[in-house]
Amino acid sequence: MYSALLAAALFATPPQTPPAAQSPAVPATFFARNTTRVESWRFFEPRPGGGDPHYAFIANRLLFGARHTGRRWHFQGAGQYVQFGHLPQRAFGPGPLGTGGAYYDASRDAASRQLYLKYLNATIKGLAPGLDIQAGRFGYASGAEAFSGVPKIEAVKRQRVDSRLIGEFEWSIYQRSFDGVRTDWRRGRYQLTGAWFRPTQGGFEEDANVHVREVNVAVAALTAKPGRWLPHTESQVFVYHYDDNRLVHARPDNSGMPAAAVDVAVTTAGGTLVTAWPSGFDTLLWAAAQTGDWYGQDHRAWSLAAEAGYQWNDATWKPWVRAGINASSGDGAPGDAGHRTFFQMLPTARKYSLSAVYTQMNLRDLFLQALLRPSGALSIRADLHRLDLMQRADRWYFGSGITQRTGAGFGFGTRASTNEKAFGTVLEGAAEYTFNPNWSLNGYAGWIRGAGVVQRLFAAQNLTFFYIENLLQF
Repeated sequence: MYSALLAAALFATPPQTPPAAQSPAVPATFFARNTTRVESWRFFEPRPGGGDPHYAFIANRLLFGARHTGRRWHFQGAGQYVQFGHLPQRAFGPGPLGTGGAYYDASRDAASRQLYLKYLNATIKGLAPGLDIQAGRFGYASGAEAFSGVPKIEAVKRQRVDSRLIGEFEWSIYQRSFDGVRTDWRRGRYQLTGAWFRPTQGGFEEDANVHVREVNVAVAALTAKPGRWLPHTESQVFVYHYDDNRLVHARPDNSGMPAAAVDVAVTTAGGTLVTAWPSGFDTLLWAAAQTGDWYGQDHRAWSLAAEAGYQWNDATWKPWVRAGINASSGDGAPGDAGHRTFFQMLPTARKYSLSAVYTQMNLRDLFLQALLRPSGALSIRADLHRLDLMQRADRWYFGSGITQRTGAGFGFGTRASTNEKAFGTVLEGAAEYTFNPNWSLNGYAGWIRGAGVVQRLFAAQNLTFFYIENLLQF
C-alpha cells in the first residue's frame, strides 16, 4: 500500500530492510496484505449535459504470495485480486470526474474485478563482487534505486523523490508492474543501477496482467550515499529512456491533431540532491531535462523541485514543516514544430497530487506542508498548495502514465486551459493510525477551490474528496 503519510511514519522508525543482497539467508515466508478503501467524491460541478460528480464507491485489493532469500539468490512470487463495488456509471464528462469515473470508463463494469500476477522474479546475488541481477516481473520506483541508511533522508525520498518519473501507480487499486531485468552494482558508497523493462497494464484498467510490449524503458542511475566527506547528503544522477508505439489514438497535448498510434521517444536526464542534518534541517533539489521525439515534433522540456524543511526532533509531536516549489514546463506555441510540455512518463502521480486531480506537467506548484507525530501510532499531515499552469496556451494535465495497450486511453488526459493560468488552491489533510504491526487505518480529506482554469470549464469551482482505508497484513 502507498500511504500518503509514509514520510511521517518514518519519523521514529529504524531504517527499512536493506536490499536482498545485504540480507542473510531466511526460510521461505508467505505474506498477505488486504487493503479496503471507501472513496467519496464531489468533483467540480459540470455544466448542463455533463456527468454526475457526486458519488462513493468501495474497493478491495488482496496481495498474497511467498518469498525466499538464500545466500546467493532471492525469489518472490505474488498474485493480486481486486474487487470493486458501486463504481459510478455517469462520472465522466468533461473527462473523468474523479477516480471512480476513470475506473468505470476503463472497465464498463460497476463491479469491476480481476485476479492477476503482480510479481514473479528471481535475484542472483554476488554474481560478481557487488553485482546483483534481478529478472522477471517486479516493482520499480525511480529515485529509490539505492538505500542511504539515514532514516531522515529516506523519509524525504519516499515522499518527494520516489516514483516521480517511474513507479507502480501504487495508490491506484489495480497498480502496475514491470517485466524485464535489473542490475545493481555496489562499490563502497556508490551504487550503479541499470534496467530495461516493459510495463503491464493496470492503474484504472482491470486487465492488469497484460504485458505492454510496445513500451520499452531503459534506466541508468548512479547514486552516491552519505560518506565521510558528505555524511548528511545523498546524490544521484540518472538517465531514463522511454519509447512508446502503442495502438492508442489519444494524443495528450495542445496540438489538436489526431493520432492513429502513439509515436513518442523521450530521454530524460537529471539529478537529485537530498540533505538531512542532525540539527533538523533538510533540503531537496531535483532537476530533469528532456529531449526526443513527440509524434514527429522536436521534444525539449524540463522540470525542477526545490524544497526545504525543518523538524523539531526534541519537541512533543516532532513537528516537521516543509515548503517548496515544483515546476514543469509547458508548451506556449501549439502551432509550431516543437513540443515543450514536460512528459512525466510512468509516475505514481498521487505522491505529488494527493487529490489525484492534476499531475506535474505544465504546472507550477507552490506548497507548504506540516507533519506531526502525536504518538508512535499516529501520524498527521496537512498541505496547502497554490497551483498555476506554466503556459496558458497549453492544457491541464492529469493521469499517471499508461493504463492500456490499445484503445483510447493514453494514460495521461487533458482538459482545456481556456487561456487561463490560475488553477486554484488546495487544502488537504491525512492521518494514519497503526493499531499493531498487522493492522492500520488511514484517511484523507481534500478541498480544491478552482480559479480561472476551472471556473471556465465547470459550473462550480469547489471540489471535495475523502477516503478511508483499512490495511491488514501478515
